[in-house]
Amino acid sequence: MEKLNEKISLIFAVLVVLFIGLAVTGCPIDALDHQEYVIFRGGKNFMADFFNIERFLVDGDPYFNALNGSYLPLGYLILWPFSRLCDYGHMSLTDCWHSPIAIFSAMLFLLISLFFFFDSLSRLNSKKEWHRYHTFLLLFTSAFLFSIERGNLVFLSLAGVNYFLAYYDSKTVWKRRLALFGLCFASVLKIYPVFFGILLLQDKRYKDIAFCVGIGLVLTFLPFLFFEHGMSNVTRMYANIHTYTALYETPSTEYKFGIHALCNSITWAANYTQPDRLAKHVASNIELTAQIITALLTFVSFVFAYFEKRRWLQAGLIALVIMYYPSHSIFYCALYLMPMIILFMSKKECETIDWWIAGLLCLMLNPIQIVFEPITLTPIIANISGIILWIVLIVHSGTEVWKKIPLIKKRINK
Repeated sequence: MEKLNEKISLIFAVLVVLFIGLAVTGCPIDALDHQEYVIFRGGKNFMADFFNIERFLVDGDPYFNALNGSYLPLGYLILWPFSRLCDYGHMSLTDCWHSPIAIFSAMLFLLISLFFFFDSLSRLNSKKEWHRYHTFLLLFTSAFLFSIERGNLVFLSLAGVNYFLAYYDSKTVWKRRLALFGLCFASVLKIYPVFFGILLLQDKRYKDIAFCVGIGLVLTFLPFLFFEHGMSNVTRMYANIHTYTALYETPSTEYKFGIHALCNSITWAANYTQPDRLAKHVASNIELTAQIITALLTFVSFVFAYFEKRRWLQAGLIALVIMYYPSHSIFYCALYLMPMIILFMSKKECETIDWWIAGLLCLMLNPIQIVFEPITLTPIIANISGIILWIVLIVHSGTEVWKKIPLIKKRINK
């Protein structure tokens, strides 16, 4: 496996050097002279996830104001102190970009988030023979760069996942409790990390599951009381989520994950080059088919993740569900693959399929932007590579599960 580690690190290091070179010096090839697109819309919506939340919070009423907040209240509660650093109530998003104090508040939040992110990552690494420069290379992935620009809560959520994976099976009580709290915290911030609870279900740790449910309910509903309208915010938040979901599903070739997102990109590109080339009913049928396929792959992933014993593969199956099941999965969701990457690169044995997995991960996280206006190919390639990786991991896990069917039947009968 050490040979794979060295090869994949070298390949990605070359990609990183090329990306930095293209970004700093420019490129005579038009298709490669767009490295700013590694961040959302080339920076035209700079750090909007952070600044918009601060603008939501200015009057302590994030759900009923004109901006219609859609986060669970714990996220707003975490970000509330930063809203006190600047007069966000009288600022537009553009004003935030030109305010030194607003930029400082965003950087302060980012530094705190990255502290917990790197600390959790190091604790997950500490159990494995993982070279530090491998982790350093992950900082230049398209997913990491994209997430930095968004100023999103995803780093804190992923930190919770990392703490959970590092300590959920620890022999030390406080570490196990930290792991359970990390899972609850991550799930309340971003919801979908709750799927990592399959590890507890697999080990039949029902008391810990009950503990997580209790803590999760407290973290979900108690913070509502700190804002205007109290529990009335629950129904309002639900309505706001539906509004934003429809907005985020607008077809484009931006960084999004999902089989349906891929179909939307193709539909958008086809209709851009030739308006109304694809009739609405054809596009709807394609979308429905994509949703059915996604649901089937998700179901199979959960089944295999439950019986899977290889932690890296289990983490990968769950992470890919988090990336591909939501109908508006933005590219920062690819960060949930990082625990799987660390565990994958740390395993001792190397199989032929590992080279394919490593290659697909490189394509998914490649920072070099290939743009043929108005289409950016890099996110489309990343999305296709992720779909293929999902299928490869399902087949890889399913092969072992199939061999163990007699044992599974005995386990079920017990």
